[in-house]
Amino acid sequence: MIKSARKIALLALVASSFLFCFPAKAVVISPVIIDHYIQPGRAVTGKISLTNDRDVPIVYYVSVQRFMAEGEEGDQKYLPETDIAGLPSWFTFSEKNFVVQPKKTKDIIYTISAPLNAEPGGHYATVFFSTSPEALGKSSGVGVTAKTGAVFLVRIAGDVKESANIESFTVNQGIFSHLPAMMSLRVRNTGNVHFRPAGTLTVRNMWGGIVAKVQANPRNGAVLPNSIRRLDTWWAKSDEIEQGGFIAQLKNEWRNFAFGRYSASVDVKYGSLNTPLESKSVAFWVFPWRLTLIFVLCLAIIYMLLRLYNKLIINAALKASRKR
Repeated sequence: MIKSARKIALLALVASSFLFCFPAKAVVISPVIIDHYIQPGRAVTGKISLTNDRDVPIVYYVSVQRFMAEGEEGDQKYLPETDIAGLPSWFTFSEKNFVVQPKKTKDIIYTISAPLNAEPGGHYATVFFSTSPEALGKSSGVGVTAKTGAVFLVRIAGDVKESANIESFTVNQGIFSHLPAMMSLRVRNTGNVHFRPAGTLTVRNMWGGIVAKVQANPRNGAVLPNSIRRLDTWWAKSDEIEQGGFIAQLKNEWRNFAFGRYSASVDVKYGSLNTPLESKSVAFWVFPWRLTLIFVLCLAIIYMLLRLYNKLIINAALKASRKR
């Protein structure tokens, strides 16, 4: 089912757009992504809510760890916890260790105080909550079940550089038997602050008519400085996709029918000034061969039945003329 496939893809695109929290034991964090815009020398205050879904109290310890982008799917490379320069050193918390009672929610108040000499641009860190102090500093936090965190994307005002370009725009296949068609936009951030590209992917048929418009960045993925980010999106007519043999694929071709050559163009903007990126386009074909085969077989059967009918009529007419 495409629903299950999309759930898997969604998990990947959600993580890649920083809308995630790391695995933990029965704790829910809200929000999981926090954006702040801060003037040098100013401070902002907010809260992170932790809900304990277990039946016993849980003790949590707070730490902060910087990260940078790694790969093209929104993965993070964490710097050592001993490296507290920059954003981690700007944090203060209402409590650095605390207890969350069973089935209760606790709010942790944080303050980020940007120094006067804070470097303009993007600063990135995760506030981790660990169930044991020993877990802090032993790992980057990725894949450690004892830690869960909220991601902070902080922009310091000043002389920032917003610069980007499209590395590529591709479709995952050249020929499809049915939709969906997945298209991937790779955006390179050559500036010093993150941004979230926004725009439209337009699909046209072989005659140039517009058949669909979808968001180019449906998960609102962020592109961090000095990195390339791959943004995936789909064009489909139905969410119902079956797995299986000929009959299942025949149903898929019917539900997600398309035929012929199509082109998809993407137009996106980025940054605080909504700077447009160069438009890119790709072409692909959709040929529902199972439906075509069934259609041809039906035509052949109709043709044979018509010939048989005509033959019967002619034979009947000949018999009638002989009897006269």
